[in-house]
Amino acid sequence: MAASATLARPAPQTVDGRAIPPDLLGDMVEADLSRDLANQLDRDGYLLVRGLHDPAEVMAARAEVLARLADVGEIAEPPEDAVATGASRRAELQPDLGAFWKSVSEGPALRRVVNGRRALEFAARLFGEPAAHFSFAWLRAMPPGRASPLHVDHPYMNRGTSRLVTLWTPLGAVARDEGPLYVVEGSHRDPSLHAAFEGRDVDRDKGVPGHFDAHPADYIAAKRVRLLSASFAPGDAVVFGMFLAHAAFDNASTGGRVRISCDTRFQPAADPMDPRFAGPEPPAHGGQGYGCLSAARPLTAPMLRR
Repeated sequence: MAASATLARPAPQTVDGRAIPPDLLGDMVEADLSRDLANQLDRDGYLLVRGLHDPAEVMAARAEVLARLADVGEIAEPPEDAVATGASRRAELQPDLGAFWKSVSEGPALRRVVNGRRALEFAARLFGEPAAHFSFAWLRAMPPGRASPLHVDHPYMNRGTSRLVTLWTPLGAVARDEGPLYVVEGSHRDPSLHAAFEGRDVDRDKGVPGHFDAHPADYIAAKRVRLLSASFAPGDAVVFGMFLAHAAFDNASTGGRVRISCDTRFQPAADPMDPRFAGPEPPAHGGQGYGCLSAARPLTAPMLRR
């Protein structure tokens, strides 16, 4: 045996197959729950909240979603391992893909987490007043090789209050190589980003995308900032505002593991709510309901980009 062993280098984090230079990567700062949350959100643009949700409830929500994906042949047995089969019977068994994804997204175990008491109480503490949430939820299942594009949320949901935040909840542990969320450091304070996206509406401004044209590596190199991320345990979550640029790294799981996460939106209860995402039958983008989401398509289908 050699006298010393060479430590294995961690696999690079990639976006669309392109490695991000290590000097352009950084770690998210954990929120200090003993201090004012609104000030921290204003300072950093995000709140990394460890243990916001009950871990047991998160794992129950995860099992609920994975069981539905296993039913359509997309997740192998046992479903709790979250390994993609590389095949799908979703379109065959569930011809109305939007209705199917709505039923998965409204699962009771999932909603107990993402719209539950702990989430609402946290949002109320952040706003300093009672909080409400959209009825629409953005549930995502990301198999290996997929990532979400770099974007800000404002162009997608700006017909209600400006006091709107996103709650990103990973359903289970997410390691650095499994496509975790990343945010662009300081982007919420970038005036050029506001100039490019403020007032843009993806439903009204047809043909104008809500995501960035530049590759994230080029964008952050030009801005001299970093992509900030973390590894996540069951119960962890990230909260951020409408002008923080964010996306997810490629899911580079070597075991074929699917990353499950859900985005929900919270606001002060007294403020007007974007009607596209409210009520029992939210019309969402283009009046398509849950059919507007890439996640409504089979895991084997290419992602849509708006």
